Amino acid sequence: MTQPEIKKVLCAVDFSDYSDDVVTDAFNICSNYEAELLLVNVVNERVYEELERIGGRFEMLGGVADKAIAEKEEHRARRMRELLGAAQERGLPLDQVTHSSRIAVGVPYERILEVAEEYGAHLIIMGAKGRTSLAKTLRFGSTAEKIFRRSQCRVMFVR
Repeated sequence: MTQPEIKKVLCAVDFSDYSDDVVTDAFNICSNYEAELLLVNVVNERVYEELERIGGRFEMLGGVADKAIAEKEEHRARRMRELLGAAQERGLPLDQVTHSSRIAVGVPYERILEVAEEYGAHLIIMGAKGRTSLAKTLRFGSTAEKIFRRSQCRVMFVR
């Protein structure tokens, strides 16, 4: 049996307690397969919708929602840099793996799948558990489960 082609890996991070383990596994797999890595964090669009709704009600705020959105994206980008810095301190082979990162906005499972398709990912790596509460998971289903059910490529969960 031949080894599956894994040349592009998408790693979804949510900055939960599991993110360090997810990033570690992603870099190690990419190093072993000589694959490219794209780290993705998705800001749930509900945050933006709420800011836009508030901004629309209070015209006197003039641009506060736009400023808050820009600050949220910068905050996530800073957290991504910190996550990569911590990975490098742990001795991960960052210099041996071609990698980039991206902050996206939308419904998390939808955006992860869209970005994976655009990127041509052969593998999606993500945490089995994330930031969603148990009550929401039981009621709506987790992001991980939705990605598992809908992904066109392999999916690996880290626990």
